[in-house]
Amino acid sequence: MKEAVVVMDMTNDSIAPEARAVEIRLKLLEQTRVFLDWARSTGRPVLHVDSARRKTDVWFRKHWEFVNEIGTQGQLPIPSVYEPGADIVVHKRRYSGFFQSDLDLTLRELGVESIIVIGWSTSLAVMMTALDGWQHGYSTTVLSDLTIAHAWGGHTVEENQRWTLDLIKAMAYSRITTSTELMAA
Repeated sequence: MKEAVVVMDMTNDSIAPEARAVEIRLKLLEQTRVFLDWARSTGRPVLHVDSARRKTDVWFRKHWEFVNEIGTQGQLPIPSVYEPGADIVVHKRRYSGFFQSDLDLTLRELGVESIIVIGWSTSLAVMMTALDGWQHGYSTTVLSDLTIAHAWGGHTVEENQRWTLDLIKAMAYSRITTSTELMAA
């Protein structure tokens, strides 16, 4: 079964000084690089699925800060985890990487049947992509050590991370593991 890695919203804007949970995100970059190097070496395609927002995008402006504007440096994948010429970039307009993007078509053209989802936010883009991936017929795995949730709703980052991973496991029948465990298997 061919497997691909789907990297959610790991853009330059996502690690800007004013970004949410930026300290935690920066700590994940080295292990993310190690894992993606391993994935590429095993023949797994790496797809960076990044938010692509327009100034006219009322939906995101209403709910979040305006970042990841199409065509800006901020919208590009983080250089330390992106390999130009090898990795594929997919633009998305909402939380799910599948919603009105070409992610599904790209995965099918690559012959992919299973996806490993990493990135942020666990409780938004990662969760929605894992759920939609399952609904599109993909087997899904989420790496708990390469994802991070936001603190919101009166809950801590850790609480939101835990309940979101539990929800993904239950609703998308996802395997939840760590990058170290997956690389060792």
